[in-house]
Amino acid sequence: MSLYDDPLGSILIGSWISSMLFMLIITKTITYYTSFKSDALRLKLFVAFAVTVDTLSLIGDYADVYLYTVSHWGDQVFLRSQYWPFALYLTTTGVTGLLSQSFLVNRYYALTKNWLVCVFLAICIIVSFGGSVAMVFILVRFNEYSERFMIKTPASLWLTTTAVTDILISLLLIWQLYKMKTSFKTTEHLIHRLMHTSMQTGTTTSVLALSILIFYLVNNTSNIATGLCFILSRVYVLTLLFNLTLRKIPKKEGTSSTDRGDSRCHIGPSIADGIHVQRTAVVHIENSVDDLAMTVSSCRSQNDDKQIPLVVSSYRSQNKDREVV
Repeated sequence: MSLYDDPLGSILIGSWISSMLFMLIITKTITYYTSFKSDALRLKLFVAFAVTVDTLSLIGDYADVYLYTVSHWGDQVFLRSQYWPFALYLTTTGVTGLLSQSFLVNRYYALTKNWLVCVFLAICIIVSFGGSVAMVFILVRFNEYSERFMIKTPASLWLTTTAVTDILISLLLIWQLYKMKTSFKTTEHLIHRLMHTSMQTGTTTSVLALSILIFYLVNNTSNIATGLCFILSRVYVLTLLFNLTLRKIPKKEGTSSTDRGDSRCHIGPSIADGIHVQRTAVVHIENSVDDLAMTVSSCRSQNDDKQIPLVVSSYRSQNKDREVV
């Protein structure tokens, strides 16, 4: 192996892969803003902020490669230390992870209203982000490659909690989607597609985070972990964008008023004050069955605040009046 294969080759290949993934981010971002114009402004700003932070992370990746391979090529003294690009891409990677995981936790809360689980997940996210910030402070103070062992604790904390949080969020979303019952093939196919996407995105980020940790623990002076870390921020932003663009593209303005409407679902029989009651809940249906799957997961009892399963028994075409009975 050449003298520069590990310290320079690893980060160079990592920057190449990051560039390819960033092109996909640009494509997905354009798709989101052109296809989902009716989304709330706060969500659009959230996506813009996430993509901006990831762009800064990519700049840090490029700057790191440029300093080592161009500005200070062959400078053995320079190669022994880590500089400002490390702090930049580590900080921004922690932020993109925080944003992506927070978005998915918010989606889980919208489906379940289970604040206790969401609080636990939020604590995991904060601990993970704290680990990444602690790494940055230590690396700024001790920037020699020979001193990398000093970030072992915060690195382990960051990457382990990140992986565990991603897996937990994926499993919880998959389980919640699995519990959604429907007799419609189209809706059932959508639910399976959402489950598949949750499994893929959660597995990808967790496997990547654990791979970074393993390579670091095996050889803490190697840049293989650094090259993989270049990719992590891209994957988190893609997770966010894939979840947002998975929905069907809504109809353009000017379509008939039947594109939106109130539909009914029967939930059934419960006990209120000792009397068996058959409740009917009115559910607002958005432009596509995707919104039904993502926003309608349960109807809650008015009296005891217990979650009652939603059984969807029929769904009409978008271009006709839709009713869920």
